[in-house]
Amino acid sequence: MYSQSLSQKQTQKTLPKIIMQQNILAIPLLSLDNIIKRELELNPMLEEGSEYEQEETGLSDDAANSDINEEKTKIDEDDVNYESEKDKNNEDEYNWDEYFDNEEFDKNSIGEKRDDSYEPVISSEYTSSLKDSLTLQMHLSGLSDKMIFIGEEIIWSLNDEGFFVDNDEDILSDLNKKKAGTIFANEEFTKEELEEALKFVQQKLDPPGIAARSLKDCLILQIERSESDSELKKNSIDIIENHFEDLRLKRYENISKALNIDLQHVKEIFEFIQKLNPRPGNDIQISAKDYIIPDLIIKNNEGDFEISLNDGNSPSLRINSAYKKLYKDKSNKLDKDTKEFIVNNFNKAKWFIDAINSRKETLLKIMGAIVERQRFYFENNDTGLKPMFEKEIAEDIHMDPSTVSRAVRGKYVQTPSGIHELRSFFTTALSNSEGDDVSNSEVKITLKELIDSEDKSKPLSDEDLSHELNNKGLKIARRTVAKYRESLNIPPSKLRREIL
Repeated sequence: MYSQSLSQKQTQKTLPKIIMQQNILAIPLLSLDNIIKRELELNPMLEEGSEYEQEETGLSDDAANSDINEEKTKIDEDDVNYESEKDKNNEDEYNWDEYFDNEEFDKNSIGEKRDDSYEPVISSEYTSSLKDSLTLQMHLSGLSDKMIFIGEEIIWSLNDEGFFVDNDEDILSDLNKKKAGTIFANEEFTKEELEEALKFVQQKLDPPGIAARSLKDCLILQIERSESDSELKKNSIDIIENHFEDLRLKRYENISKALNIDLQHVKEIFEFIQKLNPRPGNDIQISAKDYIIPDLIIKNNEGDFEISLNDGNSPSLRINSAYKKLYKDKSNKLDKDTKEFIVNNFNKAKWFIDAINSRKETLLKIMGAIVERQRFYFENNDTGLKPMFEKEIAEDIHMDPSTVSRAVRGKYVQTPSGIHELRSFFTTALSNSEGDDVSNSEVKITLKELIDSEDKSKPLSDEDLSHELNNKGLKIARRTVAKYRESLNIPPSKLRREIL
């Protein structure tokens, strides 16, 4: 049996404008520039100009919505007609969650899951395609059209690091499928022709080492194309082909004995091999992660720290005056759909501008609170960082810790002594021999100094480093030393060994 009943319940609903503010707050500067440009294209109510002021637009939330209500259209001031549009046509709903989910994210930290921050965007003038460069070289090489056709297939099969990892059968199958409609439609592609084209790419095109099938092949191809001494090249290839594990683990004595050469000669070979590029594709392809643009700038004006935002190339925004005039002109008999279009895009534009302004205010507040708590650190050339937690900054600026966490993720600040990630200011506390709290960042600095000054012929083990830190009053276990060393991208002792 069916029955009806009335019930009352409380629910929490995150308004779209709040979601927008949270997502905008998480975006690094370079990506924000891209989002602003994209929003200018998507929303006709936005235009570049001086910062939006309510008095300038002449189109307030209440005025606009009241006019639509006269047309008996349900438009809620907070929801921007989301519910009513959803009921009428689900496909017309402006979904900010989907908008942000479709963007590429990056937290700029190794080993962490990418989540709510955008992948930095690089202007096209800074990017270059490896495959486009190789294709151009192929066409300028004077090869036959058929070899160029095969060579292009090889080039476009390379992975991001420049290696050729596909098997011959797959490439030949693809060639025989793609030849339809070309001048090679009646020809067959053979394995010999594929090997000939691959050999040309490997030996004639730049960068050296490109299209290798393995790391060993990549290094050998570079050695063969180098102009170094023939004996050095011969021994280097011998080591790579027959003593690669000794090379990787720096077993100098084993190589010296196997090749019957002295350690000094082994050192020269190692130095030569270390100059080779194990990822030739990275020579041309420039990754966005290689560029850090600070969101904030700190200047030390005789002990008074001035904090400012780096606006980059972000244009200032305002509401489009043409639409304002169109809406205000009573001689224009706008239909209901047109008015809804104007109101919805007006609110989206207003929220977008408010979200950007909120981002600026939040970042300035957070950075100001960090400077206050870490004044000694900034006054002493970025040394003496004190333990600090995100919740402490949140309390100082009367915000939720999750907001602080979202704001500092993937953001950088430029100080008089360099550029630092905002998250680096938040560290846990360790106690020294005097009972004082010491930031783990300071411990890492001390650890790096110990490793930099060690005898490279006899590097310090993690156990040795633990003893040295204990002698400096820092009680750090061997496992913790290993953890900090790995976070600094410093290899273990056996891989730091050098021939002096």
